[in-house]
Amino acid sequence: MNLLFVFSDQQRYTALGANGNKIVQTPNLDSMAAQGMVCDNMFSNHPLCSPFRAILLTGRYGFKNGVIDNEYEPFRNIPTLPGILSNAGYHTGHIGIWHLGHGPYDDDNRYGYDYMAAVEGIGGNYFDQSYWENEVGPTKREGWTPAVETDLAINFMQKHKSERPSDPFALFLSWRPPHWGYSNYPKKYGGYNPADIDLPGNVPKQMADFARKEIADYYSCCSGLDDQMGRLLDALAKLHLEEDTLVCYSSDHGDHLSSHGYGKPMDAYMHWSLRGSKGTPYDESAHVPFLIRWPGKTPVGSRSNVHMGTIDIVPSLLGVCGVTAPEGLQGRDISSVWRGEKAPMETSLTPGANDSVYLMNMANGWPRRPAWMGDWRGVRTTRYTYARWHKHEQGPWLFDREQDPLEMHNIAHSNAAKPIVEEMEVRLHRWMEATGDPFEYGKRGPLGFLDVGQRWADPERYKDVSTC
Repeated sequence: MNLLFVFSDQQRYTALGANGNKIVQTPNLDSMAAQGMVCDNMFSNHPLCSPFRAILLTGRYGFKNGVIDNEYEPFRNIPTLPGILSNAGYHTGHIGIWHLGHGPYDDDNRYGYDYMAAVEGIGGNYFDQSYWENEVGPTKREGWTPAVETDLAINFMQKHKSERPSDPFALFLSWRPPHWGYSNYPKKYGGYNPADIDLPGNVPKQMADFARKEIADYYSCCSGLDDQMGRLLDALAKLHLEEDTLVCYSSDHGDHLSSHGYGKPMDAYMHWSLRGSKGTPYDESAHVPFLIRWPGKTPVGSRSNVHMGTIDIVPSLLGVCGVTAPEGLQGRDISSVWRGEKAPMETSLTPGANDSVYLMNMANGWPRRPAWMGDWRGVRTTRYTYARWHKHEQGPWLFDREQDPLEMHNIAHSNAAKPIVEEMEVRLHRWMEATGDPFEYGKRGPLGFLDVGQRWADPERYKDVSTC
């Protein structure tokens, strides 16, 4: 079984027609959803760019893989998904944003990938960017980066069928939009009227006009990505690969888009604790789309409400491929859910996983940023969102989404909620203990971050900054 895993950057769960959005136009992804399964409870365990990618690469949380924040590199002494698949005979590739290191990408710098076409840096303004292809580059390629990267992905599949027709492939495609700046898209994808944007009630009135304009651009990016997804699905069909290819679509994390009054890191007029478009326990930040089309296996037009996180993707994809998982993975194989079967049994490493996910943020989002969303851990269950901060600079938070679906009323300090706080604290500790998370008692450095032996991806650039 081939794998095509496509993910955007900063696309929240609600920014997809298949998830009930009546405004954003995503016909190709909606069609893919109708042909497969929508996973309604997929969450980014660490809703930030590099930590998500490191979890997807290793199947381990940041305190086990070394990527506690942006700009760190994954440990090199642990197995990786592409390395495991490559050893099992797969032709492996990564195209687009890498965000876990810098080129050139020789054998020792590709973490098991046979082929990488990684954009230089983190993609600039999404037009006319340069790419490293393994050790070669950077070479400038003109055009909108998702279109350029889709060209590269189609070329990868064409060459694979020609040169390695007897082997399966595993291709990971990482698009940068709809991450801000939202206005960087081809004009043909525009046309959303800000007046038509249906704002959620957790956007402050003072930010409403700005938010509508921003979301209109954000949706334009999403429609542009949908167009590229259509090209990929068409290519699979033309290459006669669609029946032998499992296709996933997701995102690394969501985006507040002014919900709860959040801005962006560059908004210097705001307090640091509000200068984050992600990195919080809120639904807009951690809840992400997840579509899967597994021909002959996934029930057509189905939806799953089983809780799952980024941490489950590595063991689940290995399960799909029939490849033995290595020791040390911290998630569970939920491929049975994708086949329309029951969720697997919880294990001692995943306590409460059938109705909850473990969430976190571990640093300030960028090396020289003096403050940000804080160092917190949280649990999201079917009904509640709970989070607690290491230095108690915020929280604790407790939201009852059954009564408060927009998470606007923190009830953690109410007398009526005390039993729920106690229950959620027990759940939180069970996750900490099962995962070996050193959140409460681990060694910390001068910046107050956990010291797990992490290393900068660019040591020269950050030689004057402590890693912890």
